[in-house]
Amino acid sequence: MVNLNENTIGTYIKKYQKWGIKGLDMSYSSGAPRKLTPEQEAHVREVVLHQTPKEVGLNTQMNWTSPLLCEWIQREYQVQYADRGALHLLHRLGFSHTRPTYTLAKADPDKQAAFRETFQDVKKN
Repeated sequence: MVNLNENTIGTYIKKYQKWGIKGLDMSYSSGAPRKLTPEQEAHVREVVLHQTPKEVGLNTQMNWTSPLLCEWIQREYQVQYADRGALHLLHRLGFSHTRPTYTLAKADPDKQAAFRETFQDVKKN
């Protein structure tokens, strides 16, 4: 009826029986225990900051993504993370999500400027 697990309801009943209505005070839930130790999390942070996925043995030319991080953590620590869990881990470690931007290193600046002018004309029409 309230979409709660039977164990959760049992916990509420026990708290009510022991402490009355005060026992049902809603507080912050700490959630599930962390899968990695603080030292392992610090190592993950250093790896993501200073190494590319290719440098740690992953077969890719991409930057770090949550699926790549999940794969590396599984290989390194034998701990299974879902993509969303890896994103939460990265956020907790101080990272933020950004979309990739691309720049062409060998692009000709004169051709780029000419394209911008042409593009503006095309866009207006």
